[in-house]
Parts: sequence; structure tokens; C-alpha cells
Amino acid sequence: MLLHFKYSFLELLRNRPQMFWAFAFPLLVGTMFHLAFGRLDADELFSPVPVAVVLDAEHPACDGIRHMLDALSEPEDDPFLIVTYVSMEDAEALLSEKEVYGILHMAESRDPAKPPLCLTLSAEMSGDPLYQSILNAFVDQFNLTYAAIADIAQTDPAKLSAAMESLSAETAYLRPETLETSSMSQSASYFFSLIAMSCLFAATAGSEIAITNQANLSPLGARKCVSPVRRSAATLCELSALLLQECVVMTIALLYYRNVLSVDFGSRFGYVLLATLCGCLAGISLGYFVGSIGQFGRFQKNGILVAIIMTCSMLSGLMINTMRLYVEAFCPLLNRINPAALISDALYALAVYPSPDRYFKNIAGLLTISALFCLGGIALTRRKKYAGI
Repeated sequence: MLLHFKYSFLELLRNRPQMFWAFAFPLLVGTMFHLAFGRLDADELFSPVPVAVVLDAEHPACDGIRHMLDALSEPEDDPFLIVTYVSMEDAEALLSEKEVYGILHMAESRDPAKPPLCLTLSAEMSGDPLYQSILNAFVDQFNLTYAAIADIAQTDPAKLSAAMESLSAETAYLRPETLETSSMSQSASYFFSLIAMSCLFAATAGSEIAITNQANLSPLGARKCVSPVRRSAATLCELSALLLQECVVMTIALLYYRNVLSVDFGSRFGYVLLATLCGCLAGISLGYFVGSIGQFGRFQKNGILVAIIMTCSMLSGLMINTMRLYVEAFCPLLNRINPAALISDALYALAVYPSPDRYFKNIAGLLTISALFCLGGIALTRRKKYAGI
């Protein structure tokens, strides 16, 4: 057994095309992913909102509003607004030319008890709803605060100072807790799906093992069938040698992602290696099962495998990183039987959740799928006989 394992591993090392693609594929595609999605991890700064302001000097709240807007537009203090004081005609011109996102102007009523600030938006800027929503929320909050202060000033002026302090204080209704020692970057989900696809591409080598053990598909298979070595033992050694090779390749790829491309896998890198090992096992068993089906040739079975791998990778989020969430919402069973989704979700669970429960559920799913594929491949090839060799 050990001798057969040794020669199976050496045979894999001498297969230069397979070794090249086994090493080059995850490294090259990972580098391209880094170049394409590296900017997703850059910290995006909030852009101040350009706004036109029309003030009424005779309104009692005019001086207070001007002081507030000046404070919010100070360039030294990370400004919230870019304020331009103009007349109403000039403000409408700026809004129509889309140089500002809205017009802040005083209410027609000068009653101190009524909200003093109004907002005018343009329907032509419906393609930029974010800044318009920010301005709308800002005006609503200001008017609510102003109304509360005005009501307290009229009913109980002695409590005005305490009310001002209470309204100016920020109340936190949520308690922040750190889920993990490192934060997950936006591009990490793409790398999780890439790792899953790289693990599943070991299926092509697993299919090759199944084909070279069938006498009607390979001359090498004919020689193996007439040899005195037990076919199950020989196949087990070949699959084990392939698993060792894939684990070495994926470990090198993970180290390259972490140390060169700066992909953050969290603090539990050993669990990442375990998930990759189980992913490689699932890919090899998938290839062995498909390679054992029927009497199709090598190219037909490889084509079937590539179609399966790419479909699984697409559903796991390789093309759209939220695809797995859509599948979970509409057909969660697909995520339970999709090995690529199980691998990427296991890596995601490590990066986000402090508890390993979800991670080990995915690992159990991968091991179950691997066992089913291996048993299916053995059932298809066990005691297969040929009329002539």
C-alpha cells in the first residue's frame, strides 16, 4: 500500500501539464482577482453634500440656522455640507444644473413655534437618491429638535437648559461587540468562492483516476485490471496521493493569498486549511464519481465536470458575491448540496462568527458529500468485468 502510494504520488508530480495548472490556476486567478477587486477594500470617505441655502434675514431663526450651517460646512472638521448662500432664483438654477442636491430655505411663516427650515428637491435627480435622502433626514431632524425646544421654552423655560443638553447628547441604543479579531473585507467573499472553485477543479484529476482504472477507456486501465493488485486498494492509494498533492497546492495558494495579496482570513488559519482540505476531498470524490459513470470518453466527462464546477461556483458567489444569499432565500437546499457553497460559507463563518458551529456544519456537509460520491464511484466500478481485454 505505502509503495503504491509513493509511486502514485511520484506519477502525479511527473505529470507536468497537470502540475502546472494545479499550481498556476489558483495563483494566476487570485492575482487577477486582487487587481480587479483590490480597490473594494479601500476606505471610502463620505463626500460632503452640496446644497444651496436661501435665508430670510427677517425670520427669527435665521441667525441660528446660519450658525449651524456654517459649523456643518467647516472644511477643517470633516464637513457634512458644502453650503452656497444664494437667492432663490440662483438656487433654482444651481439645482436645475445639478450642481447641488437640494435647496434649503426658510419657511414662509415666521411663527417661532413652527418648523423654520424647508427642503426643495429636483425630480430630475432621481438617479441620486442617497444624498437627497440624507438632506431630507437632516431637515426632519432639525425641525423636530427645533419644535421640541420651542415647546419647552414656551411651557417651562426653567427646563430649557437641561433639554438642550439632552437633545445634544447622542444616545446609543445598540451595544457594539466584536465578532472576530479581524474584519472581513469586501473582496474576501470573492476569494472564498475562488478557493472553492480551485478545490473543485481537483475533480478533473479525480476523473482521470477513474478513467485510467477502466479497461474499456484506457490502455493503462486494461493493464491494471489484469494485475494481481486489488483494484480497491490501488484506487485508494491513487486518490490519497492526489489529495495530498491538492492539499500542498492549495496550502501554497492560501499562503500566497494571505502574505502576498493581503487577503484577511482571520485569526484561525488552521481552520481555513481544514476547510480547504475538505473542499479538495469533495472535488476529488466528485470527479471520481463522474469519471466512473458510463462509458463516455475523457473529454466528455471533463466537459461535464467543468459545467458542474462552474455552475456550483456561480451559485456560491464567484460572479456575484450575494448570489449565495439569494439561493439561501429562495432554495436553501441548493446551498446544502453545493460543495462550492459549503466551502465558501465555511470560510465566511470563520471570518464573521466567533462560534465555530456554522463552520463545522459546513465541514460535516462536505464530508457527507465526499462519502456519498466515493461510495457511488466504488459501486459503479466494483467488480466490473470485461468480455475481453
